[in-house]
Amino acid sequence: MEAISMNGNLYNLNLEYLIVAQTLILSGSEQKAMFCLGLTPEAISLLRTMPLAQLKTLARAEYLSFIPRFNPHQWSEFLQEKKPQPDTIDEQARELLMILSCRED
Repeated sequence: MEAISMNGNLYNLNLEYLIVAQTLILSGSEQKAMFCLGLTPEAISLLRTMPLAQLKTLARAEYLSFIPRFNPHQWSEFLQEKKPQPDTIDEQARELLMILSCRED
């Protein structure tokens, strides 16, 4: 059952990624789509004309693969700058409820 939920989550993530990409492209921000989302010029050409039904099909397919582009040096600098504040009791309770609600799925 957990695999089904994971597949659904991946589908939603893929679909949202494709919709954001297409929105950027159609708004004239191709460079931003290439830089922020890692799209190639070929992908931009395809996404520009793809209807929603095709985006949904592509989101379900195993054609999308993501490569993290995290720079560990920048992350460590960020983490040193932004010291996390201790969670309040309310925040901890909300997080626990979210975790527990995910397990029920």
